[in-house]
Amino acid sequence: MTSGIRRKAGFLAAAGLLEYVLQLGVPVILVRYLTTQEFGDYRLMWLVAQTALILFPLFLPQSLFYFLPRAAPGTRPKLVGNTFASLFALGGLSILLLLGLIPVLPSSIAGLQRHSPLVQIFVGTWILASILDVLPTADGRAEWGARATIGFAIVRAATLAATAVASGDVGWLLVMMCGLAMLKVGLAVFYALFAAQERGLGFAGQLSRIQLKYSLPFAMASGFFALRAQADQWVVAANFPSSAFALISIASAVTLLGNMIRTPLGNALLPNFSSLVGEGNVDGARSLVSKANLLLGCILPPLYGLLIATADELVELIYTRKYLGAVPLMQIYSLGGIATVFGAGHLLWAFGFGRQAATIGAVSLLLSIALSILGLQLFGLAGAVAGSIGSLVLWEWWSLTVAAKALGTSIAKLIPMDQTWKVAFVVGAGVLVAHTVSSELDTSVFPRLVAKSLAFMTTVLLGFVLTKVHHSVISLFRGATEEAP
Repeated sequence: MTSGIRRKAGFLAAAGLLEYVLQLGVPVILVRYLTTQEFGDYRLMWLVAQTALILFPLFLPQSLFYFLPRAAPGTRPKLVGNTFASLFALGGLSILLLLGLIPVLPSSIAGLQRHSPLVQIFVGTWILASILDVLPTADGRAEWGARATIGFAIVRAATLAATAVASGDVGWLLVMMCGLAMLKVGLAVFYALFAAQERGLGFAGQLSRIQLKYSLPFAMASGFFALRAQADQWVVAANFPSSAFALISIASAVTLLGNMIRTPLGNALLPNFSSLVGEGNVDGARSLVSKANLLLGCILPPLYGLLIATADELVELIYTRKYLGAVPLMQIYSLGGIATVFGAGHLLWAFGFGRQAATIGAVSLLLSIALSILGLQLFGLAGAVAGSIGSLVLWEWWSLTVAAKALGTSIAKLIPMDQTWKVAFVVGAGVLVAHTVSSELDTSVFPRLVAKSLAFMTTVLLGFVLTKVHHSVISLFRGATEEAP
């Protein structure tokens, strides 16, 4: 059983990594064939679509993780059919609302009206297509889901890149995006009809109401948190043209990189943590969180430090010099990533603190909007990002405080403080050395990137040895190896 879970997790992690790499690769092509305004419009369309994915699906696709494994024989097609029908209705509702809202939104978003109704059709179809991200895995076919993710990611990247090269027109890109969304819907329908454990689609009104009753509280809690993460982008979109929004959208990509490490680790830890809490084994739960935090504390700060040190070169090399204004924003996001390494929001579900999480999520969202607006007025784009990061830090540290209290301990016992200070010092030294090295170089961007990366990594590795942090890392991986079957 353990090896099966590990294999499925490996498939999903590999699929997610490839999808992330391809998502980063597409803008490399787009920025070279679109104007800054057109690229900003492209990113704004994705902002609208991602926000719609937070607001409209109502956590119904994710609810399949709860209902499908518990489903009685013959019920699975009805559960899946209910979800399809609900998402179809919610996607249609999003189209109608956006047809009326986009023209009256702030100028940068209202500018998308020239691409109407393609923007609305894409958003509505993308909402329906979101079921593919969950359905195969919830149905016990994670490998099928991983293959679908990989295949669709390749087709999506190739199609958008080829369209940008051939047309250089964001309008044609949107036409292709609508086609890709329909393809994703088609894949989900194909799975339900031909590959699911119980094939077919049905509908049951009473069962649909049960699904909705289950999903709504989770939709509120997760929605508040997800919207908080987008608050600074909406504040910028409401006050600046699309070309300025392009800068913050580029900079925010670094947050996805951190999530790729935290999310798989959190998903792997949560079932065991929940089991230990349920058994009353508080000591075991505390030990598990402490080990996970030690691992995160040794991996994420150096990663974010490397991004801080090489942000200039990375932006210039990937996005061209036109987008160097994204550099300070990327560095602020990276600092926020370091400050929230030990976030514990995902642990609250194991304690049943859903209502508290929803409440603090709502407060965090309002605070994020207020701080982003204030920061924007005082410091421009950098202030908007800093305001959003400030609210995230408060959320994560509140979550950590609640988790520590529930475990009957203090934050200091859940965080390896002695190692954390050493890692912070070493990373800071690495950033300083990297900038010192680059100041002495008068060369092109790629050699500068290599030189700064080597200087940073050498300093960090040497610092880990001198401070003996490497002993903790080795013991963690050695323990994981010994526990493997």
